[in-house]
Amino acid sequence: MFRFILGIAFGILALIFVFQNMENTNVTFLAWTITTSRAVILFIILAAGFIVGWAVGSIGRWKRRAKR
Repeated sequence: MFRFILGIAFGILALIFVFQNMENTNVTFLAWTITTSRAVILFIILAAGFIVGWAVGSIGRWKRRAKR
């Protein structure tokens, strides 16, 4: 439960940070260049981090259950 509350608090703080950085910026990755709001880029990175963290945690739980 503590981790859930901590995650919610971190998410809220991250969203505050994102919405305070609304100016446009260029992002170049390999051959692609995207011009969009810095808030959108940061939110996408935040969401990707949450998804990766959830996936890693799920794989760990799945392996522990398979051992039993």
